[in-house]
Amino acid sequence: MDEWIKEFETLGLTAEKAAESAKNPKLGPVLIEIVTEAKKTGADKISREQGVLLYKLATTMGPDVKKNQEFIVAEISKGNLKTGDQLTEALKYCKSKDPKANYQEYSETCGIGVEVGDEEIKETIGRIIKENNEAIEEERYRILGKLLSKTRAEGRLKWARVDKVKGELEAQIEAKLGPKGEADQPGKGKGKGKGKGKAKGKEEVEKKKKEVEVKGKYKAAPVEKMFMEGEISKLHKPGENPQISEEIRQKHLKFTGGKVITRFPPEPNGFLHIGHAKAINVNFGYAKAFNGTTNLRYDDTNPEAEEQQYIDSILETVRWLGFEPDKILYASDYFDELYRQAVVMIKKGLGYVCHCSGEDIHKQRGGDNMGPRYACEHRGRSVEESLAEFEKMKTGKYKAGEAILRMKMDLEDGNPQMWDLVAYRVMYASHHRTGDKWCIYPTYDFAHCLCDSIENITHSLCTLEFTQSRKSYYWLCDAVDVYKPVQWEYSRLNV
Repeated sequence: MDEWIKEFETLGLTAEKAAESAKNPKLGPVLIEIVTEAKKTGADKISREQGVLLYKLATTMGPDVKKNQEFIVAEISKGNLKTGDQLTEALKYCKSKDPKANYQEYSETCGIGVEVGDEEIKETIGRIIKENNEAIEEERYRILGKLLSKTRAEGRLKWARVDKVKGELEAQIEAKLGPKGEADQPGKGKGKGKGKGKAKGKEEVEKKKKEVEVKGKYKAAPVEKMFMEGEISKLHKPGENPQISEEIRQKHLKFTGGKVITRFPPEPNGFLHIGHAKAINVNFGYAKAFNGTTNLRYDDTNPEAEEQQYIDSILETVRWLGFEPDKILYASDYFDELYRQAVVMIKKGLGYVCHCSGEDIHKQRGGDNMGPRYACEHRGRSVEESLAEFEKMKTGKYKAGEAILRMKMDLEDGNPQMWDLVAYRVMYASHHRTGDKWCIYPTYDFAHCLCDSIENITHSLCTLEFTQSRKSYYWLCDAVDVYKPVQWEYSRLNV
């Protein structure tokens, strides 16, 4: 198991993600096979970009592509397949054809060797804008998502870098329309005509519903109906969830005005899949059903794995599914506040700096044989010592892996999510938004619930795999005396 984790970390996975993948009975064996094959190609080192693609291959490859696994791994290792789009096309091709038998056709299908210059991007987008002039005048900036989808489906532009295409599209739209105004904000209409477009849209929806009733033998139910029955319909109203103090509850109610606020918090380290589509529909749909709002929050706490192309693609996917975030936020927006909360946790005697290795921590938690658990030697540190050590972590006195901040939870609890989780780790990587300001970054277990709290999320909706995390989620919010959202789990999408 430990050997697998080390191998998976060479793909650029975090220690937590690598361990999770190694424990997965379906993913682990496939991923180790792919890593081994990649190393056979003679590559000295797997780049971060290649690691992302190899991981995507392991998680998306079906049995009908398995026979071409070694070939695709080699294509990634050689640098022939460089982007997620190219890999997607390669997987589609290999489902029904042998790429080795007709490599030329395969190469053309996957855009191998295609280089799209800035001038070509500019000219193609200019043509698309001209072709959609009327729609752009009508919808203004709200059409950006649709146009980006069109450009990505436009011949050679499919193989261009997403950030360049998006940047050029936004620049040309702004040159045409001018800066964004109030009418361009999510949910707003067009100036004086505000409300007309909404009414027209409703008329079209009703017309389509009637057409369905005439042509078929059923009536399409509105999306919101799924939230009006079953367990999800019985969830609390904003402000009804218990807090450790009435003051916190009242402050939360004042912020929300009694309105539902949900969030969709993806990690920008890969492209979304069909399971994410369910999460998007549940979070945006629940808020819509109760006249609330939904934030899109990128969980950008791992700078080693995040890329702009994933950030762009995630927003595009949300819009493609028909939703518009009320706010577009980042976990990194709260890095200063999260650091302050970590200090509060230490001062309350609920956090400590630890120097144990991952292997040592695994043993302390019972090891492979699930034996007795025991505290590490650093757990008894004084508050003053842990504060001083945490400051050393922040100012770059430790190398990556030499020190971590852990939460002092309950080692006797039967729930593994209460076994002194890691809150901060040292990581020397430039962040896409904060640059080199930080060399310590919060973990998902620390940042996720506190970001929900900061945003006053009323309903933290997630899949069943996070059921055990509910206890640690509540523990941390109470530990630092902040508003505590309710976490509610639903089943994952099985296909």
